[in-house]
Formats: sequence, structure tokens, C-alpha cells
Amino acid sequence: MFVAISDMVAQWFASDRTADLAERVAGRSRLAVSKRVNQRLPHLGPTEARGYIRARSIAIIREETNRLIEQEGSALAVQRVKIEQAAIDLLIHQISVQLGQPRAATQRRRAA
Repeated sequence: MFVAISDMVAQWFASDRTADLAERVAGRSRLAVSKRVNQRLPHLGPTEARGYIRARSIAIIREETNRLIEQEGSALAVQRVKIEQAAIDLLIHQISVQLGQPRAATQRRRAA
């Protein structure tokens, strides 16, 4: 029982660390990804937009993840895939919310 609890605590700290690293990668990548996708996103539906953001952001995310691993040490290389996936998910969410805000404001103006 003690081993299972310590494993759970270790996983929790590892996933928390991975989330922190993913936030750093996403933050560093956000402007470059936004520049790549902003012109096309208004013409896409929600599902297409998420796929488009994912496809256009992966190269930037990989580059920033490599920089992070260089800065923080090669021990992070085993977490590379988790960091990249979490960073992409964060960017998709952030950019989708950013895109959705002007639409919501426009819709409210029309309804009034």
C-alpha cells in the first residue's frame, strides 16, 4: 500500500512538472503560431480549426521543446512527447478562446 501511494505522489509531481514545462513551451510559441493561423481560422469550423492549429504549430512546438531541453537538461528528453502534446493542447485552447471572443461580441451586438 505504501508503494502505491508513493508512486501516485511521484506521478502527480511529474505530471505537474510536465504541465509547467508545457505552459512554458506554449507561452514561447503562442505568438509564432498565432501569426501562422490567424488569417485562416475565421473561415474554419471548430473541429477544422483545432486540426489546423495542431498541424501548423507542431514545428514551432518541437523547436521550443528542444530549446527547453537544452536549457533544463537532457533528463527532460524522456518527457518530450508529453510536453509537446500538452503544449499543443494548451495552444489550441488559448487560440480557440481568443478567436471565439470576438465572435461572441459580434453575435451579442446583432441580437441587441
